[in-house]
Amino acid sequence: MQLFYLANLDSNTFVFSEEESKHCVRVLRKKIGDQLILIDGKGTEAIAIIDSDNPKKCSGTILSKKTHTPNRNYHLHLAIAPTKSFDRMEWMLEKAIEIGVDEISFIETSNSERAKINLARCEKIAIAAIKQSKQYYLPQLNELVSFENFMKANHENASKYIAWCEEESTQHLFKQIPCPPAAKSLLLIGPEGDFTQREIELALKKGYQTCSLGNSILRAETAAIFGISLFAAKAQE
Repeated sequence: MQLFYLANLDSNTFVFSEEESKHCVRVLRKKIGDQLILIDGKGTEAIAIIDSDNPKKCSGTILSKKTHTPNRNYHLHLAIAPTKSFDRMEWMLEKAIEIGVDEISFIETSNSERAKINLARCEKIAIAAIKQSKQYYLPQLNELVSFENFMKANHENASKYIAWCEEESTQHLFKQIPCPPAAKSLLLIGPEGDFTQREIELALKKGYQTCSLGNSILRAETAAIFGISLFAAKAQE
């Protein structure tokens, strides 16, 4: 089942972007009369038929629509300090979305090595990931903000965890996640230099729980994938 993404499925017709048109017509060799499955990343699935197989502006008619409910009963927000090599963050985005995450924020910490991200590039990766993994909801991706400003945001209704390498007595995240996971959870992953003591103290004042991801020191992208997988595993217990 090949899925095609269109941000707005309110109309009874569709027109693909040039990039999606090229993929549909030239790569997949779809033609006039072929049926397609469209998703909008907000839960809507549509069956459509191609009326014009122009490789720069493929268009057609939407025949029917239906709405899917989320396939997880919890909302997971990942906040992470991006690595110097953003290729590793792109890999993390793809895998995190395949496993299951609802929102991703990028944070700049005291030990961060990157102060800019290409959010448009991240959104393309996210769209490709939901299409590949047959999901109907596109995670929310947020611009890079400072750690301090992220702490000021309203996350009061979430169970909040911050991964920390320094404290040996910190309980493992898997033991802290309830079964099933809380309706809303937030997981913070720091840079490879870890969070500073000051940042940990600020997070604790904001209601975060420090957590361990095991005895090994994980790269930031590995830690993110591991943490997200723990929530997914708890949801299956």
